[in-house]
Amino acid sequence: MIKIGAVVLLVLAACSKPSEPVKPAEPVATEAPSAPAAAPAVQSEKEKALTNPYPNDLGPDRLSDAVLASYDPERRKGYDLLLVRCAQCHTSARPLNSRFDDSDTWNRYVKRMMNKPGCAITKAEGKAIWQFLSYDSDKRKKGANADAWKALRAKLVAEFKEKHPKRYEELKAASDL
Repeated sequence: MIKIGAVVLLVLAACSKPSEPVKPAEPVATEAPSAPAAAPAVQSEKEKALTNPYPNDLGPDRLSDAVLASYDPERRKGYDLLLVRCAQCHTSARPLNSRFDDSDTWNRYVKRMMNKPGCAITKAEGKAIWQFLSYDSDKRKKGANADAWKALRAKLVAEFKEKHPKRYEELKAASDL
């Protein structure tokens, strides 16, 4: 097959005008590359997140050093992954200040995010992020910290209502505040 292709090129070269160089045939793509398609998909998800804000987005986008110092290395690894991976599509404030506070809900949401177009979170990374979010919810949103957490959420929702009244009403109607 290669010999026939070389002969065809030689014949074409001999028959072509001297001023026209012979160009080799363009390779035929057998499958579309997946990496370039991911960037526009991630950008689309980021645009959706920015145009559809939540009260969570108004809160802090990082945990304090004091809080992080009390978390074990595995949880901090999940936190670091969240800051990089999740922030590709929305602010890190969104999950950190979410109203969600139980492991099952976080498991479902992390899996949902992993299935979004362009998401590059691996299963191992998703598990680490889920474990962090579950642990963090137990530590910052429950027990001795429950009242402080409720006060922060109330502040975020009130600020959100003032800044984004139309979106606030949408979320309220959907019981998603």
